[in-house]
Amino acid sequence: MEVHHHTHPAHGKKTWKEYFWEFLMLFLAVFCGFLAENWREHIVEHKRGMQYIKSFVEDLKIDTARFSRIINFYKKKESELNNLYPCYDSIIHNQNATATLENIIDATNGFADLIYTDRTLEQLKNAGGLRLLEEEDADSIIRSADFFRLVFRTASTSMQVKATEVRNTRNAVFVFSEIMDTTFGTTVMPEKLEMVTKDKELLNRFFNEVLMYRSISIRMDLLITQLRERAVRLIKFYTEKYHLSEITPSKK
Repeated sequence: MEVHHHTHPAHGKKTWKEYFWEFLMLFLAVFCGFLAENWREHIVEHKRGMQYIKSFVEDLKIDTARFSRIINFYKKKESELNNLYPCYDSIIHNQNATATLENIIDATNGFADLIYTDRTLEQLKNAGGLRLLEEEDADSIIRSADFFRLVFRTASTSMQVKATEVRNTRNAVFVFSEIMDTTFGTTVMPEKLEMVTKDKELLNRFFNEVLMYRSISIRMDLLITQLRERAVRLIKFYTEKYHLSEITPSKK
């Protein structure tokens, strides 16, 4: 019986070049996938960052209008308290000449609540959104919030404390029922103010406190004006930098 031997073609081993090209192709595939994922994440984060910027600009727009109203409130107080000395001179020499006090009483009534729109800032802090912004943008938002807190502390300490002192001393000098009707939160000035006391020392204290109250009102006017100017600058900055639709802050 004849035996036939079948020969099989020998499979040659891969060369190092073939291994290199296979490795290179695999590496490039993984690397390109990595780049694509990073780019996709960058696009998503950029869009989220722009949403925060637009929201912050809208907050600033609201605040400029609110700050303008508060500025007008303090300017009215300053105007009504411009004639403190002539009024003081009249009252000291004739305590029945209370008509000169009407503007003072009116100016020391009421208080402007200083608030600002912090929805975007809270979202940025709570969601860690500041990392999505450019460093320059994040810094400007943080500085804006820090300056507001400074002004707010002034309003909630110096202004409120002095307003309380003036109100307490005023109520010790004048008949309270004739100064204010608070049944429905309205202020009603009587035809003639009646004084409870003739104590000149107490009157002098009242006018000194009103003088300080006016000084702090001027300070608040200045600080809130700076707040508004800062907000206007930021609106302009972001609008130009990111080509946002024009937002014109209210001046009234």
